[in-house]
Amino acid sequence: MPGLPTDADARPLLIERGGPLARTAFQARVRALRAALAAHPARRWALVSDDGGGFAAGLLALADPRRTVVLPQAPQAGSLKAAGVQVDAVLTDRPEDFPGFTTLALSQPTADGGEMALPDDASPIEFYTSGSSGAPKCVPKTFAQLRLEVEALERQWGATLGDAVVTGTVPHYHLYGLLFRILWPLFTGRTFLARMCAQPADLREAAALGSCVIASSPAFLSRAPLGELPPASRVAALFSSGAPLPDETARALGEDWGKPAVEVYGSTETGGVAWRAWDGAASRPWWHPIAGVETELREEDAGTRLWIRSAWSGGDWIATGDLARTEGARFALAGRADDVLKFEDKRVSLSEMRARLVEHAWVADARLLLLPGRRALLGAVVVLNGEGRSALEASGKFAVNESLRAWLRVSYEPLLIPRKWRFPDALPGNAMGKLEQAKLLTLFGDET
Repeated sequence: MPGLPTDADARPLLIERGGPLARTAFQARVRALRAALAAHPARRWALVSDDGGGFAAGLLALADPRRTVVLPQAPQAGSLKAAGVQVDAVLTDRPEDFPGFTTLALSQPTADGGEMALPDDASPIEFYTSGSSGAPKCVPKTFAQLRLEVEALERQWGATLGDAVVTGTVPHYHLYGLLFRILWPLFTGRTFLARMCAQPADLREAAALGSCVIASSPAFLSRAPLGELPPASRVAALFSSGAPLPDETARALGEDWGKPAVEVYGSTETGGVAWRAWDGAASRPWWHPIAGVETELREEDAGTRLWIRSAWSGGDWIATGDLARTEGARFALAGRADDVLKFEDKRVSLSEMRARLVEHAWVADARLLLLPGRRALLGAVVVLNGEGRSALEASGKFAVNESLRAWLRVSYEPLLIPRKWRFPDALPGNAMGKLEQAKLLTLFGDET
């Protein structure tokens, strides 16, 4: 297996708060950690670090067929406990935050040495993700899957990135952030920014270093004013993943800011599947498979479900959670498979109903969900726009409820109209901007 890129071109491997770090210095850190780990009996290790450079060194040091690397949903001890995952020890730069756990500090005395090979392909890594349910779920992968996906990303977009500095607004302990912010530049010789950019000003600072690549999310891009982003001319590529970009945000980035965001569709289980970029409203629904991904539709009770297969997803066919339709090689999503419900033999697609709601003049966004209880009831979580907020303040919740119910009754039988309505200022989401069913349910309190 090849080693990491060398210092031949004199570019730093990463940029820390203290300044640039050369590849030889980074490799010395990894060798020191490998030596410390070799003397430790633990076999299941959680890796926790807010710093992308420390996280990268820890991952390369831990990855070994004899160990399992555990990547919790969030970099806190509570995330490990919530997931119910058993670990023997924690490799972290914050040992004091993990009382009750055996810990090893990421900071170790460095040692010189020659070129360093990448870890064995069979090295196991466990990701923990909530998906839509909110319950932690283990997704096992191998180092080979991460390496193969990076190779696919480089084939797809490497020429576009050139030698740009890589940065991002998403955490590196999720698969998307780990691949795009850390491993892709690490394996291909590009410089990456160790810290996450939490604000548009951080991105402008990164762009001041030269051409940059931004890995971001719909949550960040939807709320960031275009005038506060770096000039589009300084950005080699802008990626977004975790959920679809709102259509208006996609249009504004492509037409007003000057560079369309490349949206990447996939999940922790599947890895990257497909991409799209703003090219006018007509092409908006269509996704293009990433080179190396096979897709097919399989008929089920809920409709035609999208299945995918790729080397980095494990080589077997995997069912996505989405219904879809195809046109040649491209596909359009047609709602979530688990969004199709039956009420007394009446079938309803919650995604379709959401689309109807969003067409109302008062609605900015919405989600529908089945409320648990003795009787099946639908709940609606609706984010009102300015006009809707004015109607709510002037006429009250009952009048707004009745207006939205009347809107849906044009398309749906009364039995299918949501019975419970909530109007938060924004839809609840996690660090990646993904909605979680459990958080939506909490809006209904004791009624669920």
